[in-house]
Amino acid sequence: MKTLQILSAIFLIGMIMSCQNSKKNTFQFDVPTGKKAKKTVYYFVRHAEKDTTDKQNRDPQLTEEGIRRANYLATYFEDKNLNAFYSTDYSRTIQTLIPTAHKFKGDIVSYDPGKDSLFTKQFWKNTYGKNVIILGHSNTSPRFVNEILEYDKYDNLDESNYNNFYKVEIDTDLKVIDTMLTKRVPKDFSYN
Repeated sequence: MKTLQILSAIFLIGMIMSCQNSKKNTFQFDVPTGKKAKKTVYYFVRHAEKDTTDKQNRDPQLTEEGIRRANYLATYFEDKNLNAFYSTDYSRTIQTLIPTAHKFKGDIVSYDPGKDSLFTKQFWKNTYGKNVIILGHSNTSPRFVNEILEYDKYDNLDESNYNNFYKVEIDTDLKVIDTMLTKRVPKDFSYN
């Protein structure tokens, strides 16, 4: 009987603590001053397949398969109501984003992947309440997601992995939900 009482007490304490923790807002930024609470969605996407034939070329173009993937991604994002478009200033990232940005008639904003952080307070203010796509690289996309989460959940993508990307939703209560998505280009997909 005493064991049951102890277990019940531990369970009750655990429930109280979990309720307190669920009310605590651990997100690093607040709703920007003067703004209504809105949901913000980020898609962190690695560039599509690049031409690796010239090992000295630090800014290669996309391959034909990469161009197919870029156009396929545009069909995936066409119902996502994107309204902000970010890319590193490399041919492969810009080429990957162009079909999607074109569908939404959006302007591409360049960012520096070498900076300490993309996810700054200013970036949060600029993108708050929007649906944002951020084109990056095998190392920057997971790093930026980890910055939002404030812990290292995702490792760098393998150099051969072009199928995975990340969705990070920050709801009106500033709760963060992250998802790794996998989208393979169907063999019969044609963009012409």
